[in-house]
Amino acid sequence: MTVRRVRGFSLIEILIVMIIIAILAAAFTTGGFGLISKSSRPDGQGKTIVGRSRLAAKDVECRSNLGQLRQAIMIARTSNDDQPPANIGDTRLPKEFYQCPVGAEPYQYDANTGDVRCPHPGHEKY
Repeated sequence: MTVRRVRGFSLIEILIVMIIIAILAAAFTTGGFGLISKSSRPDGQGKTIVGRSRLAAKDVECRSNLGQLRQAIMIARTSNDDQPPANIGDTRLPKEFYQCPVGAEPYQYDANTGDVRCPHPGHEKY
């Protein structure tokens, strides 16, 4: 009597599992299974879980950009008799730092006070 040993998955089983995983991934990224909802963001973006997660990361990037811009403005003030730079480009940061990563709106800069703000809806308090 010979005993047949099963050593692993067959090619068909692996393909079926891969298809199931692909279907689930597509459903989650496109908002299937009822995951599409009305956005709670002021800008109306991010209707899926993945979309909201990506936008949350970009919100953090916007806060970081503004923080680094404010630091660069403070450095420019200390080396310029407490006067803010004439324009935001005088901070000499890369151009990606001068606009919001979510909506690509340029940051608003007040040369009199040295204040920099994000005009994107929901970013007013950044």
